[in-house]
Amino acid sequence: MIIGTVSSASRLPSAMILAKSVKKHMRESKVVVGIIEDSMPSEALIYPYFDEVVLIKDLGTYPDMQKFFFQYTAEEATRACRAPMMKHIYNKYTDEHLMLYMDAETKVVSPLEELAAAAANHPIILIGNVVHPETLDMDWLSGIRHRGIYHPGFLALKRHPDAERFLSWWSKLSENNSYYDHGSKRFADQAWLDLTHTLFDDVYALRHNGYLVTAENIMERWNIHQVSPEAYTIDGQPLRSIHVTDDFLHATSWIDSERGELFGSLFQDYSEERKGMAQRAVNSAPWSYSRFAGGEPIEDQTKEMFRRHYYVNPEIDNPFLLSNAFFTGEQRSVEAPSLPALLPKSKPVMQARRRRLRRKKEYSVRKKRRASSV
Repeated sequence: MIIGTVSSASRLPSAMILAKSVKKHMRESKVVVGIIEDSMPSEALIYPYFDEVVLIKDLGTYPDMQKFFFQYTAEEATRACRAPMMKHIYNKYTDEHLMLYMDAETKVVSPLEELAAAAANHPIILIGNVVHPETLDMDWLSGIRHRGIYHPGFLALKRHPDAERFLSWWSKLSENNSYYDHGSKRFADQAWLDLTHTLFDDVYALRHNGYLVTAENIMERWNIHQVSPEAYTIDGQPLRSIHVTDDFLHATSWIDSERGELFGSLFQDYSEERKGMAQRAVNSAPWSYSRFAGGEPIEDQTKEMFRRHYYVNPEIDNPFLLSNAFFTGEQRSVEAPSLPALLPKSKPVMQARRRRLRRKKEYSVRKKRRASSV
């Protein structure tokens, strides 16, 4: 099995914990990390539990990787780069038949034994935010509609034509659509996975209590027991992995104290381990793609305008050489082209214009021929 994840420099300590936990419980598995920075953090190259570390920009998944990164915030870029990361793994490790993506904040607690059995019959494996029908009351339903049916931080693929089609579809959508929708207050990619069962055959939803316990689903997976110093079960099923975010500890207060304390101890262990990793790998520098070349922070409004109006425009060679003022129109340099001239024209509009010009020219030629023949 090959596990892929995506990390910025600031999230590298979490990716290190993920890789170390994978090697502890699944020694033969490989861990491949995609870094969403302009240059490689030195700590990533020497960490012994990473089998391969790549800069996402070097994968060449999209025609212009600078423009790809310019349009996104760090969180949006992390989500947008899941597909390129998995596509890289799928294309490079051709002898491997089972590939798994996990967010960097995931920690493996025990071997992921159920995945191989599921992949024997299903090329695409997802995990639902809710796995038991009786859990889904109206309050939960509202949350599911907001977050999506499936958790985008866990996805397994078997080498199969359907998996290839899925990767192509996922990559295409990720290029220009992995933004945060402020209107619906959700990330756009959360809605895509909801369509997976409709668009692809043999999609399997892994309904297992122990996979990817999160702050959002801990109310459903509350019944945790410790069966040995490092082994836990939830409703009798082994705890396989947890997704640790800042609100995880707060979520433990929603369940009874004994169970909450077990989850709380897992959170504390993770936090202490992350502090240790951060001492050797934390990077206080801003995200590489969050500033213009001159040091000016790129505003979210600028990123949104670029994504909507300038992404496909060939006249902008490197947006990082410009400024917020250029995109917002507050001020423009004399040398800079005016904004209207840079607004992209869609292919259908340009094609219609060419047809009109061609027809006008043909009509003029025919009119001259008729006049000369009289």
